[in-house]
Amino acid sequence: MADVYTVTFILIGMLLSLPGLLIGINLLLPKTAERIEARIAEKPGRNLFIGIPVTAAFALWIALASSTGSGILRGSAFLAGGVWMALGTIGAAGLARMLGNRLKPLASPTSELTNLLRGAVVFEFACLFPLVGWFVFAPIVGMMLVGASVSSIRRKRLPVMVVSEQELGVSEI
Repeated sequence: MADVYTVTFILIGMLLSLPGLLIGINLLLPKTAERIEARIAEKPGRNLFIGIPVTAAFALWIALASSTGSGILRGSAFLAGGVWMALGTIGAAGLARMLGNRLKPLASPTSELTNLLRGAVVFEFACLFPLVGWFVFAPIVGMMLVGASVSSIRRKRLPVMVVSEQELGVSEI
């Protein structure tokens, strides 16, 4: 029974820390998160088609290098897994920013921090939904986020979209 509690509390701790991680990345790398947000908002399909071969290359390298007997190759597989997760996490920070900005008209007290938190929690809950979230949403969005991260690093920077409250049709009451 203690093992069940251990796994349960580890999962709860991870679920509580993910929004904090995404907010932290947004605060530490605001320009990168804004570029990724713009890329995701403008061309999600293109990011997915960039992310599929990048994810396949990382997965193939990790699978092949970790199955060898060489310590250097196993270490490179570990390093490649870290880079892959970092790209996905930085992309998730941009997605949390985008979701937070889209939730802004729906929430009454808004600040940048609460919008980031709302976006991160919505993303997390979407990934947690049984079966569809685990096997459809999370893998597809994960590959899209890796593609957005890679394309924001290596391509010409897109201008950041700024939407005013007048363009959204929202006014203060």
